[in-house]
Amino acid sequence: MTAATQPDPVYLDPHAVAKAIGGKVIAGTSRVVAHAPGHKKGSPEISITVDPSAPRGLLVNCFSGEDPVAMKDWVLARCGEPAFTPGQKAEAPAAHTGLPKSKDTPKAFYDGHLTRQGYSAVAEYDYATPDGEVLFQVIRYQGDGLDKTFLQRQPDGKGGWLSGRPDPIIYRWPEIASRPGEPVYVVEGEKDADILTGVGLLATTAPNGSWPTDLSPLKGRTVFVIPDNDAPGAEKADKVIALLQGVAPVKRVVLPGAPEKGDVTDWLAAGNTVEQLQALAKAAMPAPANDNRPAGPELIHSGDFVRGFVPPDYAVDGIMQSGFLYSLTGQTGSGKTAVALLLALCTALGSPFAGRETKGGRVFYFAGENPDDVTMRWIGLLHEHALDADDLDVHFIRGVFSVAEFLGHIAERARDLGGVDLIIVDTTAAYFTGSDENSNVEMGNYARQLRELAKMEWRPAVLAASHPVKNAGADNLLPRGGGAFLNEVDGNLTLAKRGEMSVLHWQGKHRGPDFLPLTFDLKTINAPALVDSKGRPIPTVMAAPVGDDEVAQRADSDNGDDKVMLLAIRQNGNRSLRDLAEFHGWTNTKGEPDKKRAQNSTDRLKRAQYVLYELQQWKLTKKGEEAASSAAADIHEQRKWATVVQGMAEKAGRKQRRTGEDRTVRE
Repeated sequence: MTAATQPDPVYLDPHAVAKAIGGKVIAGTSRVVAHAPGHKKGSPEISITVDPSAPRGLLVNCFSGEDPVAMKDWVLARCGEPAFTPGQKAEAPAAHTGLPKSKDTPKAFYDGHLTRQGYSAVAEYDYATPDGEVLFQVIRYQGDGLDKTFLQRQPDGKGGWLSGRPDPIIYRWPEIASRPGEPVYVVEGEKDADILTGVGLLATTAPNGSWPTDLSPLKGRTVFVIPDNDAPGAEKADKVIALLQGVAPVKRVVLPGAPEKGDVTDWLAAGNTVEQLQALAKAAMPAPANDNRPAGPELIHSGDFVRGFVPPDYAVDGIMQSGFLYSLTGQTGSGKTAVALLLALCTALGSPFAGRETKGGRVFYFAGENPDDVTMRWIGLLHEHALDADDLDVHFIRGVFSVAEFLGHIAERARDLGGVDLIIVDTTAAYFTGSDENSNVEMGNYARQLRELAKMEWRPAVLAASHPVKNAGADNLLPRGGGAFLNEVDGNLTLAKRGEMSVLHWQGKHRGPDFLPLTFDLKTINAPALVDSKGRPIPTVMAAPVGDDEVAQRADSDNGDDKVMLLAIRQNGNRSLRDLAEFHGWTNTKGEPDKKRAQNSTDRLKRAQYVLYELQQWKLTKKGEEAASSAAADIHEQRKWATVVQGMAEKAGRKQRRTGEDRTVRE
């Protein structure tokens, strides 16, 4: 057969090339895409275009840092052709020798195949030892309308360069070695690492994701892994996290709002700050060991699903369960700390909490928001109950720390003590290490950190005192962080002021049956240990449960106050609180007009939308006018019956006196 009638060589047939390397032909083109050797998932790493005018008839592009010359050799070898030598033209191929490419001697560095296509080198990234010796470079190439690509080269010892590289090392090793103990950010590319280094952080990556087996330069540091926002980025992050297990504490940092396929450079360019990045890193959960991550969701038969299940005990009967996470949301002054300390005391004693049985056990109390105030309240509470602090199994932590970072330490201390049954976090704001309490993403992550406390082997109940959303009222006591935080907790317990009392109930979410509200007085108390340097007492506050009968009696009294207050305002809306108290004859223990009682009544009427206070004048609403008319009728009826009862009593008294007089006369 003559040369004119012989078929084209296999590497000039796109379909034959695709079959030889396990790739596929892009329909309607002479282009083949495939995974590079060692890659199996994600997007293809190489593209081969059959072009008779190109060297050896092929153009090879690489998207993940592979050396195009080496990749062309690999394609040729799979097609049974001899290796490519830069400078070869597209003359007829040699016979199919089937020889594999040689790996013994690196070839001279060559990038002509890229520059001819319009690429130019835009960055050179040095991979150097701690003493500054450059072992190899990664070169970034870009061109108009072209996807970025990379080549690697190594010094030839004569001032020139050879293609490829030796065994990989981490990027920016000298800077990392010069700052021992500092955290390190792991990113996907050298550009990102340079950006973070430029703003004062330590950052690293590996050439084309090829991490060295020796990661001792990162040993003992906290490592934050920031994946690119796509599936390959997540896969590469998984790989490095697995490699770092046992080497360093490692956290995966997800960038909220990052664009699709975006990286940390894109995220910062969008207006986010380095401080926000650091806050996200601190708030991130420790990454689990790769071996502990399930390969996929596991289907469990119904019988296995329920077999051996033990329902959790109640930490507080009917309200809080062991192993569950609860928020306790209330406005400033509602008594969150006072109620939380009372719960800690009742749990340590195994005594009822506002009439509800407690499980009893050891308590950890995180006093992050004003620990001195917590200390004084604890001293006052114990004095009122005649208890010694040394006799109680309650353990405090003063000040704030990262819950995620010190979770292992907390578990270790609990193990030393024999476990823990209740953990109180006072407050979520104090222990939040993010940058924005109103961010759904950050607060969702934070709630998951707090849940890790409840997942400890002893399954403690966790109660996190929380501030409410902005402009919250008594009927809108939801924790900051929006739905993301609320979705992560098992219940949002609430504390709302009701006059002199605070009422504990729930809003938004509560896993389990409903329960009747619990009521507490917030009492001002003194204790012998609470005096200043001049011997003057320093008052503090404690929560004291109020029984149902007492609550009912106070409600009747409040109802009576509110009725006469409606009538007083209808008669004259220009009175001050002092004038109103004086009008009703309400006095305090000092014999002065009880402005507080008047304020409590007007506050209740305002919440019920019966009255308004505008331009320094009280006014009844339409609803209030109707309520005032009803109140007047009730009071008239009460007074009428009071008059009847009084008349009957006086008549009975007169009759009794006459009977006594008659008996005296007969005697």
